[in-house]
Amino acid sequence: MFKNLLILSIFFIFSVFHFAQAQDETENVVKVRSGTFLKVLNLTEISSLMADAEDEVIFLNLNDMYVYETNVIPANTKIYGEVEEVLEPVEGRDGAIKISIYKMITPDKKVYRAKGHIYTENDNYIGGKPTQAVYYRRVAHYNHGLKPMLKVAPLNVFEMGKHTVILPGAELFLILEEDVIAK
Repeated sequence: MFKNLLILSIFFIFSVFHFAQAQDETENVVKVRSGTFLKVLNLTEISSLMADAEDEVIFLNLNDMYVYETNVIPANTKIYGEVEEVLEPVEGRDGAIKISIYKMITPDKKVYRAKGHIYTENDNYIGGKPTQAVYYRRVAHYNHGLKPMLKVAPLNVFEMGKHTVILPGAELFLILEEDVIAK
């Protein structure tokens, strides 16, 4: 009976100690939630003419990112990414570039794993705007009770697209797709 009580008390003390140690470790962990936007500055020229998939690109965080009172992602943090996809310009659409993010290095050399994209309204493709039509034709437009008017309508022949260039110093938005865990 005494042996069982001793083993049970040792197990209880060990579990309380382990629980207290786990609480201390989780108090120092801070998360930047997915869906957070960061304003970043482009450091190198990126072009749909010269870039290839998996080329490394570097951005600079412009502002401090606080979670409560903790500065998790300080200003001047370098954000590393890679060109995920390059769309060449074609007839009717400019070239486009899609960039994904994979890590952040703070000025005091802390490395955070991050997953995100450079955000745009065009499904995260930078560029890719439609081009203007080259040829138009005249079409009669009829209104009720009025004489027909001539309008111009574009034909299905569009200008050749141009390459997209992201200049150094361009301000872009990064959206996080997964939580960034900072210790």
